[in-house]
Amino acid sequence: MQVALVIEDDPATLIAWALVLRSFGFAVLEAASRGEVWRVRHQHQGPIHLVLMDAFLDHSTCEFVARLQLVYPQMRVLFVCNESPPELTDMPCEFAFLQKPFRVETLAYAVKQLLQGPKKRAAASLS
Repeated sequence: MQVALVIEDDPATLIAWALVLRSFGFAVLEAASRGEVWRVRHQHQGPIHLVLMDAFLDHSTCEFVARLQLVYPQMRVLFVCNESPPELTDMPCEFAFLQKPFRVETLAYAVKQLLQGPKKRAAASLS
């Protein structure tokens, strides 16, 4: 079973995204903040295949993803954003963007494309 990590500070959104990913067949780990991810990491020893998080992108986000990828080298990140996706050059793993608002079917397609897509880093809007 593939494992997804959802990082979201809004409790309702965290629950909603986790429920949807579970309906797709993922085992889901939930974290309300980046700091909480490290607690979750100690509770889960297996691989994480997908990280779903808001696209608050800055230098610290790239550093956070790089540190997380050291622990979970096979992970891919789906950033959810409010506007057009920003340009990223320093992201250390494969990633994609999903622009809000989106339908469940669009999320399912974005996850499938990201996980089954080419084994290279690429930014693409999947809305």
